[in-house]
Amino acid sequence: MPISSLAALPIRRLTHRDLTACADLSENRGWPREEHKWGLLLTAGHGYGIDDPDGGLVAACVVTEYGSGQRVELGAIGMVLVAERHSRKGVGRRLMRHVVAAMDGTPLTLHATPLGRPLYEEIGFKTVGQAEMLTGHFTPAGSEPSVPT
Repeated sequence: MPISSLAALPIRRLTHRDLTACADLSENRGWPREEHKWGLLLTAGHGYGIDDPDGGLVAACVVTEYGSGQRVELGAIGMVLVAERHSRKGVGRRLMRHVVAAMDGTPLTLHATPLGRPLYEEIGFKTVGQAEMLTGHFTPAGSEPSVPT
C-alpha cells in the first residue's frame, strides 16, 4: 500500500471487538499474543487503531489515564505497534501525533523499545530513566529451583 494511501486511513477508537486483531498485530511484531492483556488495557484505557483494508490492523496503541475524580493528571501510552509490512512509512508517527493531540496537553509517559525511541524523541518525549524487563519463572525465596531428572 502506498504511503499516501496509509495517510488517508482513519484513526478510530478500538473496542473489545478488536481483541483478536490486536493480538494478531502483537504476534506479527514478535510479541506474545496476550489477548487478556489487550482486554485489560482496552477496559482500563482508550485504544486507538488504524484498520488495514486487507483485514486486521495497520497500527494500534492504548492510553491509560490516571488522576483523581474527573481530572486526568497523567496518560500512559502502551502497546504501540505497526504491522511489519507497514513499518517505516510514517504510520506510527501519525498515530502518536493523534494520541498526543487527543490528550490535549496532559503529561504523557511511555516505555520505548530501542526501535521506537527515535520516533518518540522526534515527537518531543525525553528519556528520564531506563527499565529492564526480566523473564523467567519465579522461585520464592528459600525455595530451591527444581532440576529435571
